[in-house]
Amino acid sequence: MQFENLSKFKDDLWLCARCGDCSLADKTVASSRDVFMPCAVKNVLNFEAYASRGRIMVMNDLLSSQLQADQNVVNWAFTCTTCKNCQETCTATADGIRLPEMMEALRRDLVQNGFDMPKHKVIEESIVNFGNPYQEAQHKRLEVFGDRQWPDKADVVYFVGCTSAYREGEIARATAELLDKANVDFTVLPEEQCCGSVLLRLGRVRAFDSLTTQNIESIQATGAKTVVTSCAGCFRAWKVDVPGRGLNYDFEVLHITELLDRLMQGRKLAFKSPKPVKVTYHDPCHLGRHVEVYEAPRRVIQSVGNVQLIEMETNKRYAHCCGSGGGVKGSFEELSERIAADRIREAERTGASVLITACPFCHKGLLDGAELVGSKIQVIDLPSFLLPLATKVEGAAKVGESPLKSQFMEYLGKHPKIFEGLKKDAVIDYEIEGDRFHVLVLDQGAIQVNPIRSENPDVELTFSPEAVRKLTSFASEDEYAKQFGSFFKKPSDEVWIKFNLRRNIVKLLAKGYRKFAMKAGLI
Repeated sequence: MQFENLSKFKDDLWLCARCGDCSLADKTVASSRDVFMPCAVKNVLNFEAYASRGRIMVMNDLLSSQLQADQNVVNWAFTCTTCKNCQETCTATADGIRLPEMMEALRRDLVQNGFDMPKHKVIEESIVNFGNPYQEAQHKRLEVFGDRQWPDKADVVYFVGCTSAYREGEIARATAELLDKANVDFTVLPEEQCCGSVLLRLGRVRAFDSLTTQNIESIQATGAKTVVTSCAGCFRAWKVDVPGRGLNYDFEVLHITELLDRLMQGRKLAFKSPKPVKVTYHDPCHLGRHVEVYEAPRRVIQSVGNVQLIEMETNKRYAHCCGSGGGVKGSFEELSERIAADRIREAERTGASVLITACPFCHKGLLDGAELVGSKIQVIDLPSFLLPLATKVEGAAKVGESPLKSQFMEYLGKHPKIFEGLKKDAVIDYEIEGDRFHVLVLDQGAIQVNPIRSENPDVELTFSPEAVRKLTSFASEDEYAKQFGSFFKKPSDEVWIKFNLRRNIVKLLAKGYRKFAMKAGLI
């Protein structure tokens, strides 16, 4: 058998030192953010062959012909959710070993060599013939919105996606109603085709380019400058897969969480719960790890009156998968439900009564997981959660910053040598009593201090007010670093610093964090 696609990763496969962090990691070094057993599939099936280390060993044996492809190998290859959590915990390289890409390359090779799963063939044929994976008639796609008439031209196109249109209609309707409430000039595509994400995840790339070309032409015909989708899978397809295959478009692509964030910050929408409610949030893999949108949905949730967000033990970059990605939900439903059940148990441990996500696949998968374990936690997609809580926008946006935040921002701006050694685009997020800002490293030692939280920081720092007052009193950058380390290593009730690393150690060292860490006595 010829492995035309997998062989491109031959050298990368040998980067694996078989350390086992991809399946066994308990904590990222020097971080207070726990990382428990990253591989959601291995956590259920238990055998090492299902974690990244084991998969790499199997793929090496396939390439060297020590193992022959058969139906057992095919079944094994399609149990990976391609969630990318193993890559995030891997420290073999700055970016980690790219297991999701390798698994998809192997799947393409298996399909090209005649190995098949009947379910996948049906999905591909349905997308080619009907424009969706559910064998639903094309003219029924917009029935989810009733008899509403859509304009031919608009500023924004809502790319509904097949799952929201045909299976998770409440998400599609709630999204449209929220856009209406914010007076967004938007339309949908009567001839919308499947985004093709599922085809790439299953190794069946044949129809992807033609589907995407049709969608791009349909969007361009509306004159829209922005495309928004409520499906994390569609979002990843537009942001990662389409450009990755050399297909170009001239419009901005946003996930609905990003657009809602903008609308709320622009005072176009406001939400308030009639009574206090504790919620937790599940990061969809395609929204989070694959495209790195973590903060927008959290800002939206935290902006809702009477709502308290409590994070699960694994969240953001290290959030456990729901089990519905990579074709696993359609191929191995029991496995998918057991993975989702693990995530439901994790959500229950927060004490929250509501579990919010931002993807129709995650929503359905987590609902099934909750049913499997008899959980009473409410599982809901973010637009559906927000819609009944919409309220009148009152007052003006918050003006000005807290004096201590302003003091810290001004101090850092005057002492760029604190960040000496950091590479361009390094990002550090700062928090003082809930107020947040971030520092972005520019060229030639310059920095930019921004008064809002970072979308995707390398490091998150939290300071006690007294720690800020003391640190900003030092004229010397070296003294700042020395005391920073002291406040972190020997905290008191009044003076303390905490931090979370949002990148693995290898990437942080490559970005130049070693110099400050050494000055501070952290390493």
